[in-house]
Amino acid sequence: MTPLERLMAEGVPDGTFGASRPAQPRRKALQPPRWTAAEQAAHYAELAAALGEPHLRLADAA
Repeated sequence: MTPLERLMAEGVPDGTFGASRPAQPRRKALQPPRWTAAEQAAHYAELAAALGEPHLRLADAA
C-alpha cells in the first residue's frame, strides 16, 4: 500500500472505527403475557370497584 493509499484509506469512513466489531446476537422481543377473558373481566371489576365506577354494559342494538 502506497503512502497515498494509506492516507486515502484513513479519510474514507467505513463505520468500523479502526476495527470491525464482533457480531452481536439479536435480542428476542419479549411478548407480554396474554390475559384470558376471565382474567380481564376480573381485573376490570377490581379496577372499577377501586375507582367507584359502574360496570360497562353492552347496549342493545336497536
